[in-house]
Amino acid sequence: MAMMELDKDKAFSINVYSPGNLIAQTITINGGVQLGGDAQHRGFTDEQVAEALMACVGSDKAINSKKRWAGAYWYLRWVAGYPVDVRKFCEKIRQLPAQFPEGYECSYESIRKVCTLSFVGYDPSRMDEVKVSRNDVGDFNLCREVALQLGEALGRAYLPKV
Repeated sequence: MAMMELDKDKAFSINVYSPGNLIAQTITINGGVQLGGDAQHRGFTDEQVAEALMACVGSDKAINSKKRWAGAYWYLRWVAGYPVDVRKFCEKIRQLPAQFPEGYECSYESIRKVCTLSFVGYDPSRMDEVKVSRNDVGDFNLCREVALQLGEALGRAYLPKV
C-alpha cells in the first residue's frame, strides 16, 4: 500500500455516518482533525437533524413528552456538535426547519434537571460503559431509548433521497 504525504499544517475530516466502527491499523495525525465533519455541524445539516427529530417527536414516538428532549440533547451535543448549554440547545432546536406537534416543543424548564445528570457527560456511543447511579437509572433509560431511536432516524435522514 502506498503511503500518502499530507501537509502537516492542513486539517482533514473523517466522516462515519452509520452506526459501526472505523477500523484502521495505524493512523498518524500531524495536524488538526475533526472526527465527524466540520466543528459546526459535524457533517449533518439542520434539515437532516430536523427530519430525524420530526420522525421521533410526538405521541407513540421516542420523544413523547417534553422531558424526553433530554435524550435528544444528550445525543445531539455529542454526535452533531449541538450546544452544551441547555438554553442554547433549546434555541437551536427552535431554529430548525421543523414543525413539532403542539405540546411537544423543546423547553429548558422541561430538560434542565436531567441534563445535569452525570451520564450526560459521557459520549452516548459508549452508553453501555456508563456507570449510572440507582437514582438516575430511570432518566438514563429514557435518554438511552431516545438516543438510539434518534441515531437510527438521523442515519435515515442522511441517506440520499431517491
